[in-house]
Amino acid sequence: MNMDEALKYIHDVSWLGTIPGLERELELLDRIGNPHRGMKYIHVAGTNGKGSTAAMLASILRKAGYRTGLYTSPYIIRFNERIQVDGEQIPDADVCELTEYIQPHAEAMADHPSEFEIVTAIGFEYFKRQKCDIVVLEVGMGGEWDATNVIEDNEAAVIVNIGLDHTEVLGDTIEKIALTKSGVVKKGCPCVIYRQEKSVEDVFRQVCAKMDAPFFPADFDSLRPTYSGLDGQRFDWGDMVDIHLPLLGDHQLKNAANVLSAVKVISGTVSLSLVNAIESAPVLVATMPTLMVLPSSSSV
Repeated sequence: MNMDEALKYIHDVSWLGTIPGLERELELLDRIGNPHRGMKYIHVAGTNGKGSTAAMLASILRKAGYRTGLYTSPYIIRFNERIQVDGEQIPDADVCELTEYIQPHAEAMADHPSEFEIVTAIGFEYFKRQKCDIVVLEVGMGGEWDATNVIEDNEAAVIVNIGLDHTEVLGDTIEKIALTKSGVVKKGCPCVIYRQEKSVEDVFRQVCAKMDAPFFPADFDSLRPTYSGLDGQRFDWGDMVDIHLPLLGDHQLKNAANVLSAVKVISGTVSLSLVNAIESAPVLVATMPTLMVLPSSSSV
């Protein structure tokens, strides 16, 4: 199987008429040995800013010295962008081999998996073979019934801004959509949320309470913009000063603050030296396609 053949098979799978649920993804993964088990995950859900948030988190984890998987969608230029390890896209040869490996298992199922479910299975299998220490997993659509939500727990759920999207599937109000996306919150696992409408935050706060999951609103109060120009923005956050973000817009500053808030939480939940990592010199936090440069620290 070559790359054209692999992509044709993946993209030719029809999602029309597919009933939301995790059964197909779970069956497919079971047929290939449940590669999603035994890895650590940070699950990123929401509407606006998932991709850049996931990429920033993955970059910090990588800088901290952990072999880091990154699963995102959709891609911008090449399919391979969707599955990365330590900033390197999955090679064509691996896409072909994994598609050929998974195809007979998918074809043997009475209820054929969708395109996204097949790609998600490819991602899990690749991350397992690459022996990733941790994977940043971006939700495709929604949360509760998204194929990525087959993971049994996560080190943290990171929620970005919630908006009205896919209302025919997720719900016709922002609160209903928030409830669907809150399905990524796992029992006892912390949830970090981008600050937004109180009604949306209340949905997550209530779900976290039911799941005994610590609830952490992102620290926007410590965000202090200092400069904005054609080359991007600079800001201080807490004790950190002169952080450069080559992206414009108040929402991008808030996305960065959400990431930094999550880093502090994750540092305590998975015993990662992330705070040291983001304070070392220099740290590049990748967005797509630009970089956020965190300041040097003489104390490290």
